[in-house]
Amino acid sequence: MELCEDKKPIILVVDDVEINLEMIINMIEKMGYIGRGASNLQEVIEEMEKELPTLILLDIMMPEMDGYQMCEILKANPRTRKIPIIFVSAANDFDDRWKAYKVGAVDFINKPLEYYEVLIRVNIHVKLYRMQCQLEENNHRINKIIVEQRQKLEEEQKRFFMAIAKIAQSNKYVCDKKHIENVCVNSRLLAQALNFTDRYENKISGDFVDSIEIASSVHDIGKLNIAQEILRKPTALTPEEKKIIYSHTIEGEEILKAAYPEPNVNHLVQMVFDVVRYHHENWDGSGYPDGLKEDEIPLAARIVKIVDSYDCFLGQRCYKMPLSREEALEKMREKCGIRYDPYLLDVFFKIEKQLRNEQYFI
Repeated sequence: MELCEDKKPIILVVDDVEINLEMIINMIEKMGYIGRGASNLQEVIEEMEKELPTLILLDIMMPEMDGYQMCEILKANPRTRKIPIIFVSAANDFDDRWKAYKVGAVDFINKPLEYYEVLIRVNIHVKLYRMQCQLEENNHRINKIIVEQRQKLEEEQKRFFMAIAKIAQSNKYVCDKKHIENVCVNSRLLAQALNFTDRYENKISGDFVDSIEIASSVHDIGKLNIAQEILRKPTALTPEEKKIIYSHTIEGEEILKAAYPEPNVNHLVQMVFDVVRYHHENWDGSGYPDGLKEDEIPLAARIVKIVDSYDCFLGQRCYKMPLSREEALEKMREKCGIRYDPYLLDVFFKIEKQLRNEQYFI
């Protein structure tokens, strides 16, 4: 719908009577516009192929196809639907005018034509069309700027969360680099796999997949506020020490709030908060910190919980030896419907051999 301000508007006149066509084109050119003529739909199409007009003056009474039908065709075409159409006709009753406006006309001029009436009507609608084009162009530019700024903001947010993840990785007893990489890759793979299931088909967007990879990288960030002697303790934790460990979900949320006081900034930030706070909630409501259950637990947190558990079972910690794949999977089966979402776990089992499981020690 681009219309250059310094370019003469083209007015397309459609009339099957040659003398009328010539007379109206002469009027148009006297007004300082470029006049083009057509006597049927085929000629209109040919003119449209050359260059789209700024305005169409359309006669109603024509032999093969009347103006109403032609207007409907033009308005149904995305390429021509926004071009204003003024009906020109000797018919002057209310029904004719009503039908003209109903099929998409912007105005109606009665024959015989008066030059100054045509001049005024044409000038008004050319100006309105120019204004509409300019408004749409401005909106397009503004939307482009908004999209670009949003993309920049999201990139900055991703870099921020990756920086936070690296801070956590600097303390091996908080989270090992390989553990983070395993969880990130596997969260992404499980999210992608869900999109091919009946329940989640076309519900897992590309943004969701990209976001969960970022969000999972900081799921244990709250452990930065937990004493190392507790994290490194090789023997069983006391009830008080367990309570401190459990607090890492809340501590992680507090760390994030320092940068984002409100989590609903956008989809990525909200997901990061969801994963950090809720990745230890259990399907049956026995988890922490809020005792959420089933679908109350955000989907991203349920995904990360599964792949985090899997990787923890396979990894060696100061307080435990690593399990084999078979042992890890058996333990997860035992907790199906208790700790883990049964539907997600079933999908996890189907893709488990594709998952990353590099060994590490914490």
